[in-house]
Amino acid sequence: MYPEIHEYNPRFPHTCVIKRPVLSDDPMIDDGGEDVVIYEGECRSYDFHTTSSAGDVLTSNRKLSLPVRQQEWDDDHPIPLEGDIVEVDKGSHKEYGVVLDKMPGNLGTHILWRFVRN
Repeated sequence: MYPEIHEYNPRFPHTCVIKRPVLSDDPMIDDGGEDVVIYEGECRSYDFHTTSSAGDVLTSNRKLSLPVRQQEWDDDHPIPLEGDIVEVDKGSHKEYGVVLDKMPGNLGTHILWRFVRN
């Protein structure tokens, strides 16, 4: 009678792309060319509220859950690094930002990122 619960509340309801800017050592080549895609696929993005030492709430930080376990990142699929670019498609809108930190684990990877208004 009722549809499966995961149809209404999927674990990874969003899609995202994490890109790494490619920099060149050649002074004759401009930086800002094609970015390397580090990850593209399903994810879950959510607010991650923290407070400063003064007690101010900082709401521009987010977390991103990826269904990639720690042992699945390798040379062919490098783990996202600080400074990589995050683009999240939440269906009704897109969010953009920069990776601040990574937390790989046995059940998946969490990315802490800063939301940047575009």
